[in-house]
This record gives sequence, C-alpha cells and structure tokens, in this order.
Amino acid sequence: MPHVPLVSPGPPLTPAQRQRYARQLSLEQVGDLGQRRLAATRVLMIGAGGLGSPVLTALAAAGVGTIGVVDSDSVEVSNLHRQTIYTMADLARPKAEAAAAALRAHNPLIEVVAHQTRLTANNVLALIAGYDIVIDGTDNFATRHLAHDAAALLHKPYIWGSVLRFDGLVTTFWVDGPTGGTRLEDLFPSTPGADEAETCAMAGVLGSVCAGIGAMMASEALKLIVGFGEPLFGRLLVLDGLDASWREVPYGAAAPAGTVPTDSVPVDSVPVGSVPVDSVPADAASAAATATTGDSEPPAAVPPRDTSHSQVHTRPVPVPPRAGAPAPDEVTSAELAGLLADRQAGTVDFVLVDIREPWERDIVAIDGSVLVPMAQLLTDEAGTVMKPDDRIILYCHHGTRSEYAREVLRDNGWAAVSHLAGGVDDWVRRIEPDKQRY
Repeated sequence: MPHVPLVSPGPPLTPAQRQRYARQLSLEQVGDLGQRRLAATRVLMIGAGGLGSPVLTALAAAGVGTIGVVDSDSVEVSNLHRQTIYTMADLARPKAEAAAAALRAHNPLIEVVAHQTRLTANNVLALIAGYDIVIDGTDNFATRHLAHDAAALLHKPYIWGSVLRFDGLVTTFWVDGPTGGTRLEDLFPSTPGADEAETCAMAGVLGSVCAGIGAMMASEALKLIVGFGEPLFGRLLVLDGLDASWREVPYGAAAPAGTVPTDSVPVDSVPVGSVPVDSVPADAASAAATATTGDSEPPAAVPPRDTSHSQVHTRPVPVPPRAGAPAPDEVTSAELAGLLADRQAGTVDFVLVDIREPWERDIVAIDGSVLVPMAQLLTDEAGTVMKPDDRIILYCHHGTRSEYAREVLRDNGWAAVSHLAGGVDDWVRRIEPDKQRY
C-alpha cells in the first residue's frame, strides 16, 4: 500500500546515477522521483556487524545518499563468517572505518560517515539528529533502548532486527506511524535478566540468516524513504531458517483480540508483548530476548534503563573470602590474575573452573583452570575436581553462562562460588592480549 514518502526528492539525477541505478529506476514504485528521494536521504546504521554488513551494502548499492556507521569495535577473524563487509585485510582495523571504506569503494556516488565511537547518553541525540532513519543491529538491550528512545524523541523511524542460531526477527518502530505509532515497549515490555540471555558465542548463528534479516531491514528503510509497500508497523517478521519459513506476528495495537496478555508470557518462551504463545519458534524467541547478532558493539556507557543483563560489570569486587566468609558474586580479570599469583605462592587456595565446551577451550583458556562443561557441573565426575566446600571461580566466554552457573551451584550446596566478570574474552583483552579471541 502506498504511503507518504519520508524524504523529499533531491536534485535531478546525474547521467552516472541513471546508469548505475537503471534496474531500480525501471521499478514503477521507485522511478526517477524515488531515486532522487534515496539520494537525498541520510541513514544511520548502529552496529557494523552481522546485521550491519548486509544492511549497509544494500543501502549503498541502492543509492542512499548519506550513510552513517556507528561502531566502537575492531575487526576480528571470528567476525568474518557473518560480517561479510570485511576481509582479512581489515583485521584489527576499526569497524566503522573499515565498513565506510568498503562502501565508498563499492559506490563512489554516495557519502559515508564513520562514527568510530560507542553510543552513549551524551552523544546519541547529536548522532541521530543528523539522520532521517535509524537502523539498529546491535546486540544488547542497553544500547537498543538508548537508540530507540532518542529516535522516538526526535520522531525518527527506528528499524530493528536480531538473529540467533537459525532464526531471525525484524520489525519497525515509529512513534509517528499509523494507529498511534509503535514503540519498543510494545514488543518488549520488560528487559530480560542475565540468566535469560543467550549469545551467538554460546549458541552460534548461521551467517546466511544474518544476510536474510539484514536484507529485510534494508528493504524496510527503502520502503519508508520512497513511499511504497507496507512497513512492518506492529508486525514482527520471523524467519525460521531450518524450515525456510517466514511468519508474521502482530504486537501492540495490531495484535488481535484474545492474544495472551503481556504479563503472562514467559520471557524465555515468547518475550514479545501481546502475541500468541505458539506464534514464535523457541529459538526466535531466544533471539528476541537477547537481540544478539554476535556483534561486539558494547552496551551503552550510560544506559537509561535496567542493565542487569549486561555481561561485563565494572564495580570493584573483593578477593575470594577467608574461610567461613561469603564469596563475592564476581571477580575482575585483574583480581583473578592476582589470585592466581597468590595461589602459585601458596597463600590462597581456590579452583578455577572453565565451564565452556571443549572446542572453545581448544581456542583459548586461562592457565591453571580445569574444564567442567556447564552441562556436567552437577555430575559425579565434576565433584572430583570441585567439592562443595571448595572456593570456586567459574568462567565462560563473556560471563553470561558463568553467572548463571554460579547460582546453580549455590542452589545445590556450594558455599563459596564466584564468577569471572566478562569471561575469558575480558581476560584476554586485559591480561593476555597475545592470546586468541573468538
């Protein structure tokens, strides 16, 4: 259904533009006027990772006039299976700069602005104010809420997607959209906690699913800019990559009468507000709950909402306790390094337990740790290396699994259990930077 275009058309197309976009110009829904609207549009992409890669390349190829890229991380080899905008030559290069260079090389007729920065409460309004549309491909609720709320405040459309394993989700929020507008809170009335979160590092993700969801996110932007089609207002599009199906789940005001009330839907089964319980596959629901793409854009520095789901905490934590004292919830990488030195000197005693899978340990591990995969924590075999009266420090990849495992052990009789905040990834960043990350 046609709708009001978001952007006014720019100046007449040049011969180079007409030649380059000829196949797109031939579409009745786009034409000369639509292409001029695209050339006049400014789109901000937050997160240049698994979703950002297909979104950015599609928008650049379509002729969007100005594209902004926000990302604070650098390219790693483990990114390359899904973050297809990068090559081996980009390893260790800042993502925003590498992505911008790739887009300029692909289409010299557009402008690309690299924002190599973390999105924070101090810069989000200034960043978004200069663009017409915000597209979010980040992987944590703090950044998502920050970007969404700023876009809503500035009355900008906000396009969102997420992927996990073989499933993906995409929708569009806009406070000025039809039927009173749509907001992030319509789909996510509450933020899941850390024990409900699951990341691509834990569960994995098929890179081609990122491409499929990213393509739909880019299509949403093009529809809004030019004024064709039916945007995903109040509709969650769900991709099941295993059975090759796309499903649509209404939410908010678009949800039909008789759907399950928000407060009765468990977040680990269907974390979307006011939708039928059986409408979203379990893996897609998990993807929605964590909204992760495996991308490394860190949480917003000053998040406006509860961030209990964050994987890395920065508050100071005491060392493991003396006998009889309660264990701290977590230790930092620096504190663990000191504790390992003290253990080597014989002044403290504790068991450092790696709860990841064997294939992860083959990539990188902390010296002096023992492997007890998470699924085996309560087995008799595990009891031979970590007894209930031992002081235990757990670690995983980013800290999410170990935080959950800490509570499992505490509930089952272990008296002094802590976990490593940020996991082995934080350890390598801060303590042993020559070791491999993944």
